[in-house]
Amino acid sequence: MNLLAMKTERDLPPPYADKDEPLILRDHLAIERTRMANERTLLAWVRTALMMLVSGITLLKLFQGVAAMEALGGVLVPTSLLVAAVGGVRCWRARTSIKAALDK
Repeated sequence: MNLLAMKTERDLPPPYADKDEPLILRDHLAIERTRMANERTLLAWVRTALMMLVSGITLLKLFQGVAAMEALGGVLVPTSLLVAAVGGVRCWRARTSIKAALDK
């Protein structure tokens, strides 16, 4: 298999590039599935961030005086905020990408 001959995503035409054809039911359902998948992904990011936050606070409160656990809790709390922010940015980018693909 020639890897140089393979097409990348950048070489492919954007979805629904030909606006002469109207969207059919299958297309509308595919778009809705994509939107719901994006929402589920955001919820997974938020769930992960909340679990890290709760774990960090628990370690800080439960193991007061144990330096290693306090350090781990101190790392988990700000990391959870970063994870939530990354999830939000990724969701927003995917949403704008979906809208841009439909507007073309």
